[in-house]
Amino acid sequence: MSCAMQDPVEGTEVSTSPLLLELIREAIADVHLLRGRALLALIGIAIGTAAVIAMLHIGHTARVESMRRFQSLGIDRLSIVAVGTTTRLPAIPESFVHMLLQPSFGIASAAPIVSAGTTLHVGRQRIGATLIASNDQLFELAKADFARGRAISDLDGFAPFVVLGAGIAREVRAATGQEPGPGDQIRIQDQIMTVVGVLEPTEQNFVLNLDLSRSVVIPLMAARRLVSASAVSISRIAAKFSAGVDGAVASSAIAAAFRQQVPQGGALQIQTARQLIASVDEQVRIYSLLLLAIGAVSLIVGGVGVMNVMLMSVMERRREIGVRIAIGARQQDIVVMFLTESMLLSAIGAVVGTIIGSAVGFAFAKISGWTFSPAWAALPLGVGMSVCVGLFFGLYPAVRAANLNPIDALRAE
Repeated sequence: MSCAMQDPVEGTEVSTSPLLLELIREAIADVHLLRGRALLALIGIAIGTAAVIAMLHIGHTARVESMRRFQSLGIDRLSIVAVGTTTRLPAIPESFVHMLLQPSFGIASAAPIVSAGTTLHVGRQRIGATLIASNDQLFELAKADFARGRAISDLDGFAPFVVLGAGIAREVRAATGQEPGPGDQIRIQDQIMTVVGVLEPTEQNFVLNLDLSRSVVIPLMAARRLVSASAVSISRIAAKFSAGVDGAVASSAIAAAFRQQVPQGGALQIQTARQLIASVDEQVRIYSLLLLAIGAVSLIVGGVGVMNVMLMSVMERRREIGVRIAIGARQQDIVVMFLTESMLLSAIGAVVGTIIGSAVGFAFAKISGWTFSPAWAALPLGVGMSVCVGLFFGLYPAVRAANLNPIDALRAE
């Protein structure tokens, strides 16, 4: 149902729908006459809108990608690290690792870790790697699959067995021209080790602080073969919570148990996947707000450009305004006329900016190797901000035009 209003000249009722269309047509014609100035105002609004839209898309995509990465690494994983003074780092007793598997701690599996830097001697080449001594639970916790062979095991005892990460295996193949596999001999430092397995390419695990691709893994008891006696101590544990366990409560219980078992000093730093997710989520939120604020500043600068264009338009069209007032146009009619023009400029700029901003967000995701995930709030928020800016910065020129003295306006050249 269309509303009706009284025509100020004839006194007859006219439909608001044709009147609105006529108002928009006039606004389009007036904006077209502005040409270069209108184009500059459009560019300002488009850049501001594009900045807002792009930042919203990029922030949302980064958050989704972070969540996906952590989901793939294991949301129930945790890393337990011994911390102490700068001169003394407490060792984690192996008995403590076994104690963690009691049901009261809520730990489903755990892998003690002894780590150190090492060197592989392949022909005349030396390959730097991280040496990890652990048990077979490590591979399940890190979600590492085997390309060939098997995992090391507690049953291997002191045996000189080693599992090669995918990156190390690739460098060995480049040095020897042959694919390393189970049964091959390889020299690590001054020890000859037998390869029992080679891993598939594995993502770096930020929760457990493991990069198995650049590591060689040996049985825990065999650590004394390659690590000095003073360094053979468990410094951290990779673990997994049981289903339904409260991570914060379990972490507190584990830390308290360690203080009781190792009373001579030192503590545990427990980092869970959920803690990292919360931290990353907070950082992404802060960066998104910061970038959104930068985009909003760009949008405001574009709004100032719209206001300048409309003020110039008012100065150039004083005679037209005087004629309109003389034939019966009310102040609100003049305000609506100029507001329509400023809103039209903002709307066109918002549409162009939305397209550009979405394209930038999509391109950034592809360049980063992410899956583009659009922020559904970007469209209404970006366009809404643009329209509000156009309304705000167009109001002053519109009111100034409506308050012109019709006699002075008619005398204007």
